[in-house]
Amino acid sequence: MDLELFLKKVPLFSSIPDSQIRKIAACFHVLDVKKDVHIFEQGDLSDAMYIIRSGAVFIYSEKQGRTPFQVELQRGDFFGEMALLSNLPRSATAKVTLDATLFCLKKENFKTLLTQNRHIGLFLSRLYARRLSFGSTTESTPLMPIFYTVSATDPDLGLSHFLYSMSYHISTESDKKVLVVEPHLELKSIMKKFDLHSMPCPDISLFNLLPSNVYASDDIKWFNHPSGFCVLQVNKGFHEQLVSVLPQLMESFKFKYDRVIFSLTHHFDHLEQQAVRLCDKNLLIINNTPAALPGVKKKLDRLEQTAGIGLDRVRVGVSHLCGATGIPRETLKRELNLSETPQVWVEKSDKAIKDQIDTEKRFPVKGARAIARELAGVRIGLALGAGAARGWSHIGVLKVFEEEGIHIDMIAGTSMGALVGAIYASKGSVEHLMEYTIKRLPTRSLARKNIFDYTLPLKGFLRGRKAMNLVSTAVNNADFMDLLIPTYIVGVDILKGEEVLFDTGDVSRAVRSSLSLPAVFVPFRHNGRWMVDGGLLNPVPVNILEQKGADKIIAVCVENPNSTAKQTRRSPSIMQVIFRTINIVHSTATTGFAQKSDVVVYPEAQDFAWDDFHKGNVLMQRGENACKKVLKEIKALIKTPYK
Repeated sequence: MDLELFLKKVPLFSSIPDSQIRKIAACFHVLDVKKDVHIFEQGDLSDAMYIIRSGAVFIYSEKQGRTPFQVELQRGDFFGEMALLSNLPRSATAKVTLDATLFCLKKENFKTLLTQNRHIGLFLSRLYARRLSFGSTTESTPLMPIFYTVSATDPDLGLSHFLYSMSYHISTESDKKVLVVEPHLELKSIMKKFDLHSMPCPDISLFNLLPSNVYASDDIKWFNHPSGFCVLQVNKGFHEQLVSVLPQLMESFKFKYDRVIFSLTHHFDHLEQQAVRLCDKNLLIINNTPAALPGVKKKLDRLEQTAGIGLDRVRVGVSHLCGATGIPRETLKRELNLSETPQVWVEKSDKAIKDQIDTEKRFPVKGARAIARELAGVRIGLALGAGAARGWSHIGVLKVFEEEGIHIDMIAGTSMGALVGAIYASKGSVEHLMEYTIKRLPTRSLARKNIFDYTLPLKGFLRGRKAMNLVSTAVNNADFMDLLIPTYIVGVDILKGEEVLFDTGDVSRAVRSSLSLPAVFVPFRHNGRWMVDGGLLNPVPVNILEQKGADKIIAVCVENPNSTAKQTRRSPSIMQVIFRTINIVHSTATTGFAQKSDVVVYPEAQDFAWDDFHKGNVLMQRGENACKKVLKEIKALIKTPYK
């Protein structure tokens, strides 16, 4: 039972249902290890992974001619899993620096765990991508995926539209060199449609590893797009010969290109199977109509069996080009046993129907551009912190982003950050956000009328219904699936003392859960839990964005550690005491979040009271000013702003 409760709090297992956690816990065994004992040494064969229950473990590598890697891990951290995934010897030494209790999972159990729980592969994949975005690669960190396949369950799902739109956006939003390999499609007939132009072979050495009798120069044609990506087209009749030499060809490609994408047909012949087996990740576009579901399951099962065990090897996206009535995406997740709710990769747009490249930089980000930003490693996550009325300064930050054309891919919010983030995510518009927040609260009396609903202070001064109704109206009673920007909201189960993440269900109820300042708002009953302010445990939810795959993270914190509120000799009121106590809790809980952020925005809001909701315009201006101070850093981080 102790292990079950502990595993639920470890991010690696946090999204796994309780029933499976119980089975997983049964696979671990406990190790008590004294200080200075080596758990394993560099070069040892890998036979297990470990989770730290208590104590500390020092991980370090020593290789001649290379920078040594050193890090100390503590409670809740895990290690040793990458050697199991790669089947390579240990690349570092693990030494206990403080008497430790470890939970150990043997190699065979780890592989079973990875096979049966796709959430874990997805989490690890995102974790390593985030590490690489910081530039903190280690001997145990895998390389960023290079090779991808793109296929579809049916021939009319917009595969070419998706593939070339995605390649365009990878090329224009990053410095990645992209190659598309077309082993089936005769491109000369549609070259003009995709704006592709014939070009000579960019580097004849790409084929040096192939036997000279395997191919003729006429079998391979090259094209390029003005955006920068290249296409290698293989003549019909030759592609079957690629099966045996594909590993050698890919070996050459990886030194020339950052992303190599194989376009596969909906048939699963020998070349498809070889490409799926060899590639790092496989993207599958599916038809989501009820009639197509059995065929989708069959294709997905075969794809996963061929891809084998690994980090999130198969990803699924939905096309809306076939059928009038589709299966809800949450149902698809359940029916297909997917690691996450599938995105819509191909919408029924004019460009998709005509099978053309969609080059527009739309915001909110979605479709082929959304997956392109993931493959390019440029997704921006925005963490909006707690702070009651001071949270209106978040609006100023979003206003600067909108003016500068800075597109964000996901939002995580706590307390007031949850309210601002959710309303903004519903439309992706600052004007809409202002219309339903600060413009409706121009005076203290109107703010109290529209937000405050007093009750007998047995559990809190305010019921919180008005705040929830404000959000519900602003987001039009949205479910999380309706939000245009993926959004994650943090609350705290007050009885269990656990952080709770909301990313499904009713948005307004999730925001109300996160808003519940103890002693101010009555605790809110949601999904069988009594919820209070998420800021008690996670005031600036940067870690949530890490878990969800953000490559670059911008955080907004209204609790500026370098600022102090004005001092007064007056005796503080009960509400001031409560809010100041919560501020202290928030300030303590924010320790360490800045180190996980790429840029932190600190609006000067310390002089504002918790209930200054009527001072929205001034607070918004504070957010704008703070954001503009670090705008150069933000632009350097994202490199390519879009207007």
